[in-house]
Amino acid sequence: MNAIHADITIGVTELRDSPTRILKLAEDEDQAVAILNHNKPAGYIISPRMMEAMLDSIADRIAENRAKARITTLSHARRVKLDEINE
Repeated sequence: MNAIHADITIGVTELRDSPTRILKLAEDEDQAVAILNHNKPAGYIISPRMMEAMLDSIADRIAENRAKARITTLSHARRVKLDEINE
């Protein structure tokens, strides 16, 4: 069975009947709402704040991975003067 990554779950029919209420629920509770189809997760609705936090977290992870990759090349670095950069 597929894992459900939300404390709040609703069925597809309930979503179809009242999408605005479900969007408000996700925003008010600031939690993900799992949409179930035949008791399996078919999708999730999240608040705009939660989406922003997720994207920030992903961006932070990407920046961290890039920094880790670049630090391994530090031995190949050379000193330059600021004037050399602008040329």
